[in-house]
Amino acid sequence: MVQSFPPKLTTTEDHSEAEWVNKNGLILRFEGLNRNTLNVWLMEMRDTKEFESFVVNPTHKLVWINVEGFLKFLRWKAHERGY
Repeated sequence: MVQSFPPKLTTTEDHSEAEWVNKNGLILRFEGLNRNTLNVWLMEMRDTKEFESFVVNPTHKLVWINVEGFLKFLRWKAHERGY
């Protein structure tokens, strides 16, 4: 599934309505998610054909993550582990 580009970015204080967020926005949205785990999962998303379009790196320091795509990845990851 290919996402539209450029990503639709919205600015909300809690990022609850944003379609694309940065790492901090995702960490705020998912309580208990730490930066190290997120970095590992983002690498896994980039390496998986089904999820690579949900992570956009326009520069080496800037990353945008599609929230819906991240949720799909979490469901896939849970199913892959038998949960």
